[in-house]
Amino acid sequence: MAERRGPNFEPVVDLLARLARDRVYGPLDMLSRVEDNDEFYMKMAREALYSALRYVSTEKEAYPGLEDSIRLTLAVIGNKPYFAKELALRALARAMSSGEKEGEEKKEGQGE
Repeated sequence: MAERRGPNFEPVVDLLARLARDRVYGPLDMLSRVEDNDEFYMKMAREALYSALRYVSTEKEAYPGLEDSIRLTLAVIGNKPYFAKELALRALARAMSSGEKEGEEKKEGQGE
């Protein structure tokens, strides 16, 4: 029996969390302001994701499944605009969680 998987938004959340860890909040702020599926807000969501992609495009780090995840994310935001804010919240929370771990590692390394 094949395992059934739901939509995978993790590559987009990881991408946005990377920006938050680097203190680049613009794309997250734009996503958090999406209120409905008016063309203005849909354009804002597309611009936010474009900016996020553009930011990491020069890195050598790979984001497996990112293209499909972006396509899916845009489709869901078009139907449920509040999902954009949910993505921003998840990414910010992930960045803060991983930031705590990085901070703890730095503190441990300072004592040596």
